[in-house]
Amino acid sequence: MRSHIVVGGGSAGAILSARLSKNPKNSVLLLEAGPDYKTESLTPRDLLDAKNLGGPEHQWAYISVPVEGRTMPYPRGKVMGGTGAINAAIALWPRPSDFENWVELGNSQWRWEDVLPIFKGLESDPSEAGNHHGRSGPVPISRYCDSELVPIQRAFYQGCLAEGFADIADQNDLIGSGVGPFPMNRSGDTRISTLLSHLNAARSCGNLDIRANCLVDRLVLDGARVTGVQLADGSIEGAAVVMLCSGAIASPAILMRSGIGPKAELEALGIASTIDLPGIGARIWDHAAVPIRLVPLPGECVIGRDPRVQMMARFTAPGSSINDDMQLVLTTHLDLTGAEQLIEEAGVSVVAALRVALMLPRGHGRLTLSSADPLQQPTIELNYCSDGEDERRLIEGVRVAWNVLKSDAMKGAYIRVAGLTDEIMANDERLKAYIRANIGTYCHASGTAPIGPDSDPQAVLDQNCKVRGTNNLYVVDASVFPMIPSAVPNLTVMMIAERVASWQFERAN
Repeated sequence: MRSHIVVGGGSAGAILSARLSKNPKNSVLLLEAGPDYKTESLTPRDLLDAKNLGGPEHQWAYISVPVEGRTMPYPRGKVMGGTGAINAAIALWPRPSDFENWVELGNSQWRWEDVLPIFKGLESDPSEAGNHHGRSGPVPISRYCDSELVPIQRAFYQGCLAEGFADIADQNDLIGSGVGPFPMNRSGDTRISTLLSHLNAARSCGNLDIRANCLVDRLVLDGARVTGVQLADGSIEGAAVVMLCSGAIASPAILMRSGIGPKAELEALGIASTIDLPGIGARIWDHAAVPIRLVPLPGECVIGRDPRVQMMARFTAPGSSINDDMQLVLTTHLDLTGAEQLIEEAGVSVVAALRVALMLPRGHGRLTLSSADPLQQPTIELNYCSDGEDERRLIEGVRVAWNVLKSDAMKGAYIRVAGLTDEIMANDERLKAYIRANIGTYCHASGTAPIGPDSDPQAVLDQNCKVRGTNNLYVVDASVFPMIPSAVPNLTVMMIAERVASWQFERAN
């Protein structure tokens, strides 16, 4: 029998598999639902190009409900490397305050001083901004310098400075807010996912078996013990420990198809309840983002040539009691193909977009199964704007962004704004309607199987990420977040994987 089955080869699963296989006492099976490209030379360009996002052929094709009456795609990676292989390659550290929030919720093992050494050990950051940075980790960190900025990104940077934003050289400095370059997990123009940073180097380990195109249906349980996983083709694989690393959508779906989750909901779908855990899917946290679309100047904002993101601004929404709860991100190019109404509105098929993102929401959505069939996706209800304070902060954030766009430094960097006017901006109800019609996502789903103390009825996992009511089942991905951090979560997911791997390594010895 194998020591471990790891389900999902993304940012967490690749790290876990690589780290666990370093112990010769372990025998590890990694199962990934998507394809596996075993060398960089065989990897499609869209999975390497840090200037753009990965294409739909490497995604799950999920559909979500951002607000009542609307649906939108919800990109998640279905490939070895996971969503980290198709994302914008943003490598933001969370803030110490994010983990203070986790501790306040009863998670005393996740203090900032506990996780800081892991973040430092992950990265190789040549920045001279602070000695908290790692210099020799497996994940290279880089930032675009001023000479590399495309014109609209430079104008955004200058517009933010003109509007009073501080100039921040290192957005991972842990305390400062302002405008500056994104730290990115890239080497040149190559996105360094955990496929490249961790997994490929472990392929030669004789105790690591990597299998692609394996869709997991459910877990096989014997009382409190998980004996293995059943694939959609009916085959069963066994192991002493099973670790779900399929992301905040797929991991809870596997649990629920296995009878682990809210009892009444599962039985309504004909799934026999084995462990009643009402917290699975009860919350789904995400970072909502409102785009302001800009018609670019001729010859600018070219897909494939220009980096998709370079600069970002962090700030506190006017009137907010939560520090640094918002971001402005200038997306150089946004392809509107398939959105005929937006193309008609803009007059072009590619626009730039200034996104206003709520990074510390109070409201949350919900994830439920629509069917016991693993080929049917779950229902993803994000419920943006369900909390009045969240909506108010987004309104104020859009107004901050509008001032940046109208600044002398930026107003000449684009032809016009598409779909948003001074008249809309001046009227709260019209601006609310614009936000609800256009609000999108950073695709940072999290919190669908959270850690928490025994006293929390919604806690699915203990602080070691073990599923309550089981002896040997773990979840290790963004599902485990008890509250969403105020930063792009990819590095946080990597940190959690490194920490759980170290616990498992110690246990094996």
